[in-house]
Amino acid sequence: MEEKVVNRRMNREDVESLRSLLPGTMVDLQITTPTAPRRVKTGYVGMELGNCLLFQAPTSAKWMSTRDLLTIGNDLVVRYVLEGDAGQVIAFRVKVLKLLSKPTGLLITSFPSHIESIGLRANKRSQPGISVTVTSETFPEADKVTGIIVDISQHGCKIALPLNPEWPVLLDNANLTLTYSTDGVESKIQASVRNHKLESDFVYYGVKFNSDSETVNALLSRHTLIS
Repeated sequence: MEEKVVNRRMNREDVESLRSLLPGTMVDLQITTPTAPRRVKTGYVGMELGNCLLFQAPTSAKWMSTRDLLTIGNDLVVRYVLEGDAGQVIAFRVKVLKLLSKPTGLLITSFPSHIESIGLRANKRSQPGISVTVTSETFPEADKVTGIIVDISQHGCKIALPLNPEWPVLLDNANLTLTYSTDGVESKIQASVRNHKLESDFVYYGVKFNSDSETVNALLSRHTLIS
């Protein structure tokens, strides 16, 4: 079977997810650094199946500090949203193989050994991600506003909430409470909105945690998307 030739840890769905990543798609690169990871967005160029992946690496002055971090062997985490009926955030880890500046800026990485994904649609139950209930003064008290955490760090997270005419869009600096369940026990995290973006059928919120590190670490331990 082809996927076993590509990588024994990859199943057919993983391979199809990679093939669905079209050239020109914007992806999020998380670059390992001695201090905190650096996050940048760039364009996907293509792949040689089972061998390597290629991404844009601009030679502009704005990108120079980022290029300095793309040393051979350094770890990267690549994330992107796979649209469609299932709606998924895909993530995988690779290593830098080579960085080219001519004839164009190009980053060549290793091929991923496995892929992780979080479903954004309610009917994607096999990989539900981290389901949270969001409460805010802006939302109607009678409504149970639920969403999915699609990305997370020690200091904050990204939440996807379905577009709902009854749920006003939260403005920056709005306070909210995230409630999630662990083995039937509810935990709450206080947070505030830092940014928001409307895409397709979802509103994506970048939020900053205001709760203690112990509560945040408990949530981090349940996050299945590569961190």
